Amino acid sequence: MEAIFAQSTSTQALAFIATKTSSYTWKPVTTKLAMSLLKNGSSAVDAVEGALRLMEDREITNAGYGSNLTAQGTVECDATIVDHLGRSGAVGACSNIKNPISAARLILDYQNKPLSLQRVPPNFLVGQGATDFAYDHGLPIVHDDYLVSATAKSRWIRWQHELEAAQDPYSLEKSNQGEEAFTSSADLATTINPVMLMTPPSSLHDSNIRKDQDDPSDHSKLAQHETTPSTGDGVGKCSQDGGQTLSPSDGEDTGDKITDTIGAIAIDCHGRIAAGSSSGGIGMKHKGRIGPAALIGIGTAVIPVDPLDPEQTSVAVVTSGTGEHIATTLAATTCANRIYFSDRKDENGMTENVTEEEAIKSMIDKDFLEHPGVKQSFCEAAIGVMAVKKMKDGIYLFFCHNTDSFALSSMTSEDKKPRCVMSRRARQGTTAQGGRFSRSRRSKSRSHGTE
Repeated sequence: MEAIFAQSTSTQALAFIATKTSSYTWKPVTTKLAMSLLKNGSSAVDAVEGALRLMEDREITNAGYGSNLTAQGTVECDATIVDHLGRSGAVGACSNIKNPISAARLILDYQNKPLSLQRVPPNFLVGQGATDFAYDHGLPIVHDDYLVSATAKSRWIRWQHELEAAQDPYSLEKSNQGEEAFTSSADLATTINPVMLMTPPSSLHDSNIRKDQDDPSDHSKLAQHETTPSTGDGVGKCSQDGGQTLSPSDGEDTGDKITDTIGAIAIDCHGRIAAGSSSGGIGMKHKGRIGPAALIGIGTAVIPVDPLDPEQTSVAVVTSGTGEHIATTLAATTCANRIYFSDRKDENGMTENVTEEEAIKSMIDKDFLEHPGVKQSFCEAAIGVMAVKKMKDGIYLFFCHNTDSFALSSMTSEDKKPRCVMSRRARQGTTAQGGRFSRSRRSKSRSHGTE
């Protein structure tokens, strides 16, 4: 995840962009470009699309080029983008589109154009319909093979081999005879795990990413005293000093496997919020499978500002993890509501007012993990949530996850370099969380005036 904070020179609004990726290794070019867009007056939607487009073009992310392949060996992508009014555009199981997030943006913008005979413009297109729409509106359409990377193909071949062996145990010995050829460029477990299918093996990065990794000097690590573990027994607190970050975990492990969906949340200099997600989905998925990155309110959600709200509160959430469970629990919408109202379920099933940190943790522990549809499933219940709450006094960034790790980076306009952290849960069965508060310039002025 990358997060950038900057103050507009023309207004007192605080511009913000946060993005999450499937790899801890990335170039700061994504960060710098997205913030440059915001500083030059681009909208939050522009920044979200721009950041996700760059990540879709990089093989190390499971979105766009290099995505996981379907059982048939093709790329089918999902993407959603939501603006500050809650309007959305989304594509699902779409093939031949180089940048799915741009197709989603086209659908969003298309809703502003009235159709003849009072027809209703779509906000969600799937399959060939999404591809045809993109082509009709000028997006590049590419051949199936154009989006298939060598490493994705290697994973697909290996998984095909393992699936055949699982379905026919007597073929296992024959399968093992060719194992060396299929594992030369992929380091995978001998059994297929649903979470593993969402994640490119870390060893693949060695040959394909080292050449364009960031120089360690380009990033400044979050100070160790700024990181505080948060397990199932405790809740992390947001810093209120206008810029310090509280993030659980320390250190870095190149062997981490991070879930696949990339996402972004932005706030422009006009205070308008937007969010988006993009993903290639799980490996070996059924053709036509729709993941949470395409599902509005499930993978991405925005609660717009209520005109009567004196605090001018808005919330945006993006999620990643086990897509089917995320869909069952309406995860993004549920989390957005919990943070917006700062509440959680009590022991009697009623709601009680709590801090936002407690609300997001309870959303995972109760609303997600305790959901009947999740508890009765044989699949691993994995989820990571990034949320932004914008109010008059500033911007709050929250995250929580029950996965092994969660990578984040943050930067303000006053920072010379991004500050990075890898959040880790303390042990199996716990959650980890953290956050950051960045005070608005107007709020800072008021506080200084009272001193």
